[in-house]
Amino acid sequence: MGNDGLPLYPQVYRPQGPTKMDQKEFQSAQPSPPMPVQAMLLGPENTMTVCQFCRASIKTAVRYTTTARTHTAAALWGILCCLCCVPYAANSAKNSDHYCPNCQRYLGTYVK
Repeated sequence: MGNDGLPLYPQVYRPQGPTKMDQKEFQSAQPSPPMPVQAMLLGPENTMTVCQFCRASIKTAVRYTTTARTHTAAALWGILCCLCCVPYAANSAKNSDHYCPNCQRYLGTYVK
């Protein structure tokens, strides 16, 4: 039996990329990835949570903003009983924007 120019033992394939040792050194040189942040459940009022920016345990600061729903409610109140200012005075027809009291960053909105 002839070997037709082929080696008797197959050669081991060695990839040209970095070895496992190189990868370990490369991984240890990189900074650790940021901690994953869980989705916050924000409600219409202040909420206890952890700020995703400063990582502090906080009770959110809420600012209410008027929306098209607020204006629609004002129009209905104005047509029905001439009290169009009620939706602007009450927070029930406004969205709740949550902010961190420590770093003042925007955290999310509760849409009503």
